[in-house]
Amino acid sequence: MAELGQLETRHADFAARNIRVVAASLDNLEETGKTQRKFPHLTLVSDAGRSLAGAAEVIGPHHSPVDGSITAAPTTVLIDRRGQVRWLFRPDRYLERLSPDEVLAKAAEHFGDGR
Repeated sequence: MAELGQLETRHADFAARNIRVVAASLDNLEETGKTQRKFPHLTLVSDAGRSLAGAAEVIGPHHSPVDGSITAAPTTVLIDRRGQVRWLFRPDRYLERLSPDEVLAKAAEHFGDGR
């Protein structure tokens, strides 16, 4: 959840570049709603049925460091307005995440500055 907090604090930087941050959660609707309220400038979607995670092929063999259960690998995807994937990042280690600066840099690389 620290990653969401970092993204939330930089929401103005993303908005200035016309970037919308969407995060998919394996939590149910109620839990995802609670998380959404903590991060009002992000868009969170519940994927409790794992249909999105399954289609993106991000489920396991990564195991949750919290309880050892199978979970989704942390993945960052840049998608253009036409729905085309322009860039994808999936780290080798479960706990590795991109910083907001790294996401903004990759967005600039693939889309320009968005202004």
